[in-house]
Amino acid sequence: MKKILTWIEDSLWAWNNGFTFRFVNYNDNVDRCAFFEEINNGWYHMYIYPYDDMYIPVISQERRTRLDQQPITFYVSEEDYDAMFNAINDPPEPSEALLKLWQRKIPWKEQSS
Repeated sequence: MKKILTWIEDSLWAWNNGFTFRFVNYNDNVDRCAFFEEINNGWYHMYIYPYDDMYIPVISQERRTRLDQQPITFYVSEEDYDAMFNAINDPPEPSEALLKLWQRKIPWKEQSS
């Protein structure tokens, strides 16, 4: 019985928060900020917290190593570099198959009309 009562109290609290923050104190920026916070939080949980204790403010050697890493760099020959930029600046003509694909009707537009 105590578990059911706890569940009901938790449910009421969650519904109250959902209602309050959607209709009473609505802030359109909340969802956008929460998205980026969750991405950062996920990164920390995957790469930092297995090595650090989040409650002890000491930076582990693993965190120093991971936050100090440089992005991966790769090099191509001068000919390959020029070929890439020539393809970007002067792309080839679309193939016959691609032109046929572009002429087809979009399936969801066929259903709605």
